[in-house]
Amino acid sequence: MPRFLPVPWFRWKRFRIDGVVRERSSARPLAGFQVRAFDKDAVRDDFLGDATTDADGRFAIHFTDAQFKDVVESRPDIYLCIFAPGVDEPVHDTSYAIRENASHEEYFEIEVDAEANQP
Repeated sequence: MPRFLPVPWFRWKRFRIDGVVRERSSARPLAGFQVRAFDKDAVRDDFLGDATTDADGRFAIHFTDAQFKDVVESRPDIYLCIFAPGVDEPVHDTSYAIRENASHEEYFEIEVDAEANQP
């Protein structure tokens, strides 16, 4: 009779961040922007994942609690960094408005200035 070993990822809690990136002045969706998600910590922030915006400016980032969980933390404190195509520094971030103890599904509407679309 076969024996099945427990696989830890079955116990990991799954999280999802959805959103859209638009130009602030025109509300035009911005395609090709990279969105990186982080969990804010006291010592070192945890990288949760990244995604590139589609033609409608939409993105989705999937991650599990294995990427941020520690002894005192069971939910992430999320912020995002937005990078324009061909730009190495973030053109926008949401670290001023961290989503503390985020739920399993979060939605962000991000507006960036027009000049951020210039490499």
